[in-house]
Amino acid sequence: FESEPSPSRADAASNFKGAVLDGPPVKEWLLRCADPEEDRRAEFFAAGLEERGALPAHCPLPRPGDARRLQLLADELAKLKKEIAADKSEREALAQREELLRSKEQALESERAAQREKEEAQRNYPRPTWLAKLEGTINVGVVGNSGVGKSLLINRLRGLQAGAAGWAPVGVQETTKIVSMYAFPCDPRVRLWDLPGAGTPMFPLKTYIARMGLRYLDMVIIVTAGRFTETDVALMQELRAHGVPFFMVRTKIDIDVWNNQQDNGLAEQDTLRQIRADLLKNCGAGKHPYLVSLRNITAFDFPKLLSDVFPCLQQGRTNLHAGWDDAWSLPIAYSKAVTSIQGRWTDRVVGGSGYCYYVRGLEVHATDDTTHKATMFTLSEDENGKVWLLGRWWIDADGAAKARVTSELRWVPVDLNVVNKPFIWRWRD
Repeated sequence: FESEPSPSRADAASNFKGAVLDGPPVKEWLLRCADPEEDRRAEFFAAGLEERGALPAHCPLPRPGDARRLQLLADELAKLKKEIAADKSEREALAQREELLRSKEQALESERAAQREKEEAQRNYPRPTWLAKLEGTINVGVVGNSGVGKSLLINRLRGLQAGAAGWAPVGVQETTKIVSMYAFPCDPRVRLWDLPGAGTPMFPLKTYIARMGLRYLDMVIIVTAGRFTETDVALMQELRAHGVPFFMVRTKIDIDVWNNQQDNGLAEQDTLRQIRADLLKNCGAGKHPYLVSLRNITAFDFPKLLSDVFPCLQQGRTNLHAGWDDAWSLPIAYSKAVTSIQGRWTDRVVGGSGYCYYVRGLEVHATDDTTHKATMFTLSEDENGKVWLLGRWWIDADGAAKARVTSELRWVPVDLNVVNKPFIWRWRD
């Protein structure tokens, strides 16, 4: 069945013979499964905003104190001139005051030049209409071409589960042709912006930074699923020239690790070392690329990326989960096979009906696509590392790893024959 798979077209209801389809809808089930631990990210975001101030330091918008600083410098200059004219007899004091006068004149001219530069920047890089409310918010732009996983990255950074409220649409087709904003559910002042890719006929690189308003954002995340393109590198250089912080992110690293293990027998760390060296050469020294898997956000560089993008959350690493030192409150650690199949799957074939399966830990919520009735059941693991579905089908770590590459999960029947064929799930997100 591996070489010529035949999708299971058995009556989906027969897979749950004896099960009562009276479960709650998936959203209600997710709420029941929610971690009761208090989400204190809003508190840390508030502290981060207070520490940063109303606007990023590199933002060219005028600040409330600009005019006052200009006036204070002008008043100080006038005062010094009067004092110098009244005390010319004291030569040494006069020389000191004249030196101070020159420094104030230079400071005044520097402030004027800085404000002129801001005014010119506002003319050349106008704030986009979609970024109406800027003061008192954190804004992160996410840039990348189609298929690199921008939307899924936005969902993962916000800690959302598939199907939750505010979930950014995910698909293999281009889903970003306009700018879309996705706020953190815990604090709407912290916002991620899904931006169209640069270097296309609709969004040429030459005008991209000005058109997208990147100078008004706190930072920008540049996303790729392979090597960074010339457009990515050019965008990085432009952001660096304007003093806008940015992060280079390489997604789908788990697929590369698996492929290299299968094709070349290369260990995970060797693959990561090769890819990291190639990206550093590709995008220039001095910028650390983050290698992430959006199917397993506890692995590779995703935790570091989250902490570096939102440093105010680092404080919560030791406080958010207070009490985890107690044996009875430790988080559950799942095997590689179970970890690999987390998320949403479907057994529906084209033109037919089927079920949508939501896997959360070992718990599975199954919803009939036609009637929308639901049931729930629990997976089990044996001592050989097999994960069992209803005691009739199983998957092991190798099969689960392959599913992450092919997006097709093949449950092997306990008795493989003509009647009992593999039960096939397909990745839905």
